[in-house]
Amino acid sequence: MQPRINPLKDRSWTTDLIGLMVIFLFFYLFCLGSYPLFTPDEGRYSEVAREMVMSGDYITPRVNGVAFLDKPILYYWLQAAAILLFGIKEWALRLFPALLGILGCLMTYVAGRRLFDRKTGVISALILATSPLYFGGAHYANLDLEVAVFISCTLLCFITGVQSHGRTRSAFLLAAYFFSALAVLTKGLIGIAFPSLIAGSWLLWQRRLALLKNIHIFTGVLLFIILVLPWYILVQKANPEFLHFFFVTQHVTRFLSTAEFNNKTTVWFYAPIILAGFFPWTIFLIQSIAKQIKERHPVGIYLLLWVGIITTFFSIPHSKLIGYILPIFPALALLTGKFIADAWHKANNSYTSLSIILWLIFSLVFLTAVLMLPRFPQLNVQAAAMPYLLAMAGISTLSALTAIGMARYRQFLPLFLLCLLSSTLCLATLIVAANSLNRNTAKPLIMQLQTRLKPDDEVVNYFKFYQDTPIYLQRRITLVANWQSPKIAETDNWVRELWYGMAFQHTDDWLVNEKIFWQRWNSKKRLFVFVNDNYMQQFLQHTKKYFKLGQHNDIILLSNQPV
Repeated sequence: MQPRINPLKDRSWTTDLIGLMVIFLFFYLFCLGSYPLFTPDEGRYSEVAREMVMSGDYITPRVNGVAFLDKPILYYWLQAAAILLFGIKEWALRLFPALLGILGCLMTYVAGRRLFDRKTGVISALILATSPLYFGGAHYANLDLEVAVFISCTLLCFITGVQSHGRTRSAFLLAAYFFSALAVLTKGLIGIAFPSLIAGSWLLWQRRLALLKNIHIFTGVLLFIILVLPWYILVQKANPEFLHFFFVTQHVTRFLSTAEFNNKTTVWFYAPIILAGFFPWTIFLIQSIAKQIKERHPVGIYLLLWVGIITTFFSIPHSKLIGYILPIFPALALLTGKFIADAWHKANNSYTSLSIILWLIFSLVFLTAVLMLPRFPQLNVQAAAMPYLLAMAGISTLSALTAIGMARYRQFLPLFLLCLLSSTLCLATLIVAANSLNRNTAKPLIMQLQTRLKPDDEVVNYFKFYQDTPIYLQRRITLVANWQSPKIAETDNWVRELWYGMAFQHTDDWLVNEKIFWQRWNSKKRLFVFVNDNYMQQFLQHTKKYFKLGQHNDIILLSNQPV
């Protein structure tokens, strides 16, 4: 290894970090609060944080008054801090995801520069920041991006540490334990499982198990325990069934079970997600991976193991969600960044033509898919969103055609800059379009209701939980469902989420069946009810007397009394 320059004595480190941070802050905070909370995730997780602030209980997460012990606590603490500092505003609720997204980009720069060179660090950070799936995750208030950043920081600090010397080595290795603890406090065992599996596989591959003696295991594990254990002890004390539910039901059973869970899909689900989520940088990905396989550089092998192990792990279970694959994106960015940095000024590069051809193919597929969307109304894409989607497809296609005109130069610098510009314009368009893409929000009706709502009124969701209702109204609401159904445990939806938590407190007052709901509807108490259009016929079987206050998409707002 070549001796590294001390970052504290090299002003270019400070210049790069400050410059990148300013660029990323502007890019990631742009229009952050310009669209309503997406449901269910943004509404659900923001409501958990609001209830923490209101109740003062920062140990047991609750959603709509029901214990919500599916996930650990750290993300809710961050959301609660945002609420305490800035109030309940969309931009504030998305602030920490955006800031953590920026942290992931800056850590990618640091690792890329120390492991390879300055150019690789800068390019990799820019690639990660403009990858659509990573960018989208940083603008979406749920746990996926946060745990991805903490796992990635753990893995980056480990490999940077073992490739360094002296105090720098110790600092990076201890930081790896620190970030692993944060990952476990964000989403559980994967925060320690992935780093251990990937680092262990790499040490075996490189035949460097002797390094285990020099990675500060005792100090690191002690730091990990100090950070992680207190909350797990306190939440178990407050909820005696927590440990079994959290570790057995939510971790082991969910991974191995063939029962119904969210988005049950095929084993190759993540292949198109990665290709689309990393676009336009996907056009360099095949060459990047092939180059690292050929060279067998220790760091390149580590990055390939990182991508392969996580992708394989999440491809095994039947339940697959798009955000699960986010932890591999910093590794993809580094692989691609290193490839582009090495080919930066090389003329007559045969890879240039292949990249441009792939870009044009992907862009034409994207454009064709957008043009075909109106033929598939079941996808529920709003007509208002179509101009934005066409604009993004057009930007990508026009950029690819421009790249063809630049092909004679056979250099990666102009191609890289064109990709960067194209991706930035597409992502800015996506943020502007987010309001049109959000079909499931009840916010317009909630804002209408707020002007009429009195403290004694009851707000109800009828057989469908609009999870932005409690956070926007800042109050608990009544939910109607068949809470005694024997099939609840078989279906992964909001009913099962709350059903799991019913055992931890008395919920009969606000989690009610249809019989109790109709008794309240026919009483003198004023009810406001959100009904999905799919349940309107069921609703009308019980009453013909109702007052319609408004409708947004397929959400209808009714009352039992004139307003």
